[in-house]
Amino acid sequence: MINKFYRYIITIFFSIIFLIFNGCEKDFNTVIDAQIDNIQVASVRAIDLIVFNPADSSFTFSIRFSSVNGLNIVSINIFSPSNNIINDQPLGLLDNGNITNNGDTTAGDLTYSNKYLFSRNFENGSYNVEYIITLNDGATKIIASQHFIYNNGKLNTPPVISNLIQPDTVLINVQFTFSVVVNDPDGLQDIKEVYYELFMPNGTKIINNQGISQFPLFDDGNTISNGDVTAGDGRYTVFLTFPSSVTLGSWKFDFTAKDKAGLTSNTITHNVEIK
Repeated sequence: MINKFYRYIITIFFSIIFLIFNGCEKDFNTVIDAQIDNIQVASVRAIDLIVFNPADSSFTFSIRFSSVNGLNIVSINIFSPSNNIINDQPLGLLDNGNITNNGDTTAGDLTYSNKYLFSRNFENGSYNVEYIITLNDGATKIIASQHFIYNNGKLNTPPVISNLIQPDTVLINVQFTFSVVVNDPDGLQDIKEVYYELFMPNGTKIINNQGISQFPLFDDGNTISNGDVTAGDGRYTVFLTFPSSVTLGSWKFDFTAKDKAGLTSNTITHNVEIK
C-alpha cells in the first residue's frame, strides 16, 4: 500500500510539472511580460519574412490572449531597420471579427488583429514589432515583441561614391579632414557603411590593434568627433592626424561604400604625400 501511495504521489507530481511547462509555451520572439495583472498572453502570430505584394501589400498582425480582465486597448508599433517607427500612430488591434478591414477572423475569441500596408519604398532589412496594452486605469505597457525581415521587392542597386575632397599633401601632427559624397538609387537609408582603407608607401595595408582595416566615415553632423557638418546630406566625413612616427611618403587611400544588401560601390583611390 505504501509503495502504491508513493507511486501515485510521484505520478501526480510529474503531471503537474508537465502541465506547467507545456502551458507556458509562447510563440513570440521576445516575451516582455507575458502576464500583467489579470491579462495573460497566449501567443503572437509568427512572422519570419514579409515580401511586398503589389496585389495586396497589407499584412495582418495578431496577438491572442487567454485572459483580458482589465484590458482596454491593444496596439503595436513597427520599427524599421533604422529604428524609426513606420506607423504614424500606434496601430490598434481589434477583436471584432471584421476580416475585411482589419483581418480579425472571429469576434470575441480574445485574438486581436489589424492590417498594416507595407510600401515598396520601405527599406529592406530586419524590423521589430512592439505589442502594447493599455489597461482600464490608463497604464500602458509593452507586453511582447518580435522581429521579421522585410523585402520590398525592388532590384537592389549598389551605391555610388563621388566628389572626394582630400588634400594632396599633409604635414605630420597636423589634423586634416576628408570626405566623399555617397548616392544610392534605393535611398540613403540603404547605406550600411562608408569606409576607407589605408596603405603605406611600401603598399602594406594598415590594420589597427583591433584587427580593423576598414575605417569609417560619418554623415551624422558631429563636427567635434569627426568633422561632418550636416547630418543626412550624403557627404561622409572624417578627420585624421598622422603622428611623427609614420613613414614619410605617398600614402594611398581607397574609399568604398556598402549597402545593407552587401553590395559595394565603386572605389575611389587617392594618394596623399605625408611630409
